[in-house]
Amino acid sequence: MLTLLLILRLIHIIAAATLVGSVIFNYFLLRPTLKLIPPAHAVVIAQRVGSLFTYTGWTALILLFLSGLLRVYYTGRLWLLVSFDLYAHAPGRALALMLLFWLLTVASSTYMTFALRPKLMKKLAVSSNPTLADVEKRRQDQMTSSARLDRFQLINLITSTLALVAGASIAMGGFF
Repeated sequence: MLTLLLILRLIHIIAAATLVGSVIFNYFLLRPTLKLIPPAHAVVIAQRVGSLFTYTGWTALILLFLSGLLRVYYTGRLWLLVSFDLYAHAPGRALALMLLFWLLTVASSTYMTFALRPKLMKKLAVSSNPTLADVEKRRQDQMTSSARLDRFQLINLITSTLALVAGASIAMGGFF
């Protein structure tokens, strides 16, 4: 049982590090770099890397959920997640904050993956013989969608980092 809990803990830590690391890489390195290259090249790179980050991010979020839930289950404390006794102590409050920030990350990732990304990819599709007005409208739509995507990437950066900090604080006795 102890070995299983250690393996689940290792999976949880690696998934958290992967999620936060990829969000940091995406926001601070990739996003500014894409603005420095020609738009046609940036579109191709963004599509390829965006797909990779989508799969990586969702895999990490699912692994975090499953490994965290299994760790709580195997320690026999699953009932605490629905009890007010959890919030009576600092580690429980930190766990609640971690869950809240994880849920916010999932919500913003869901919006980015299933609403913004398809809309942006549709706008990036090339149509035959576009008029100047079509090109200008498409460019404006791309800029609007890109700005919205940047804001949601920042939200993911903040919420996933706060979830990581809250989760790490549990081992130290929680925040407050």
